[in-house]
Amino acid sequence: MSRYFLPPVNRAMTTLDRSFFQKTVKITAAHVFDPKNVGRVQKECVEDIFKGSRSVKSVVSEVDSNGKRRMLVRLKPDVKHTDLSTVGESTRNLVKGQILELIPHDLHLKYENWGYNEIAEAILPEELVNDCPSSSTRVAHIVQLNLQNKFLPYKHMLGAIILDKNPEVRTVVNKIEAVGTWSEFRTFPMELLAGSPDTQVVVNEWNCEFHFDFAKVYWNSRLANEHQRIVRMFEPGEAVADVMAGVGPFAIPAAKNRVLVWANDFNPDAFESLQKNIMINKVHGVVQPFKLEASEFIRTSVRNLYRLSRSPSAIRNPIKVYSHQYSEGVQEILRRAGKTEEEINPPPVYLRIPPFFSHFVMNNPATAASSLEGFIGAYNGLENQFFDAENLPKREFPLVHLYIFQKAGPMQYTKRHICREISRGLGYKVRPEDLEHLELVKMVGPEKGYYCASFRLPAEVMFADVPPPREEKEDLNVRHWLKWSEYDDIPPQ
Repeated sequence: MSRYFLPPVNRAMTTLDRSFFQKTVKITAAHVFDPKNVGRVQKECVEDIFKGSRSVKSVVSEVDSNGKRRMLVRLKPDVKHTDLSTVGESTRNLVKGQILELIPHDLHLKYENWGYNEIAEAILPEELVNDCPSSSTRVAHIVQLNLQNKFLPYKHMLGAIILDKNPEVRTVVNKIEAVGTWSEFRTFPMELLAGSPDTQVVVNEWNCEFHFDFAKVYWNSRLANEHQRIVRMFEPGEAVADVMAGVGPFAIPAAKNRVLVWANDFNPDAFESLQKNIMINKVHGVVQPFKLEASEFIRTSVRNLYRLSRSPSAIRNPIKVYSHQYSEGVQEILRRAGKTEEEINPPPVYLRIPPFFSHFVMNNPATAASSLEGFIGAYNGLENQFFDAENLPKREFPLVHLYIFQKAGPMQYTKRHICREISRGLGYKVRPEDLEHLELVKMVGPEKGYYCASFRLPAEVMFADVPPPREEKEDLNVRHWLKWSEYDDIPPQ
């Protein structure tokens, strides 16, 4: 914003005083004699016109000193009403043609005319202005900040400004501690800065509706594209195990794509929301919810799915999946467009339960690698389902999508570190070339990345007879099941 239009400054303010923010700026306006010519003036004098904003318009109507209403087009602050040399040729020609005249104009600005950044920078100490906190996370009606300590004395004023400048926001909170340090469920304590204490939200993502309490479960709206990227890998008719499902951002969109999903979360609040979202999105029967510790869920779900797929009841009664149901109004529009009744209300599709999961999604970057132990021996005794009599593969091994934090650096360096963590979890050496894909989902710090590593389960892990012995090492909080001589040249994280 031009310096002419910045709000007044009060760096001693401790409680937000909205009435303080008032200012009158003397500028020049073009008085258009005939309102019908306003459009012409806007078009021909574009280089001289004040570039208005949502709250400060370029064209205004006002009553003059004689009580007559007139149309004004506000001009840039460097235009002088007494000096035609300060405007362009087009404006000069319109003045000479008596289409308009240049007159002095008082532009009155108040709190409502300035945005969050302008107000915040006017109240913060000068040494903090350049670092004015402007990034935040938006979840439905909640804005969540992550304020540095130096901004905490001004937190309530900043929260109030955000609330004022975003009509759709009703709650502003500040994250007090880092994600995962306070709870094993990746929730975090927060304080209310402004607005209502209501943290119950409804989020729409990829034609799915999610209901949950933002204070009790983990949700990140910036992961919408990542959710869709993974879901697009699933084929209709496949079975997917969502090991740390949360409120269902992977599971429910997948189910709507006719994928059978077993979704698990150990957080009782997330599990409750998951159950609710399954019903709201009408994917019950396609998504089965569980509340187990992650590695236990992996071990039990593999066997249970296989047994279920072979049961006479499941064979006789495949899962009925209905397509999206249009509202009556939309149905009528489609009929008028020539769509058939079968296109408007297609018959249900019947899914048979696959014997094995094609994908495992493990989206808890803090604990997913250690939960890989659940795969050790999980398929023991089922070798004949994956190999024929000549010991040749007859079906693909499951693909695991594991989320993990790792120091960002050269990709080969990062791959080796991630493979080390995967290997510790599986008790089996996984090499960089074993990764089918490694995606940097986002940066969560200056040097810390949030990655998704996709790899096939090794046969040596799946069909292992007995999990290898493990030795806990508390200072690293990892499980050492192998000797790591090949990784000795990698500096510790």
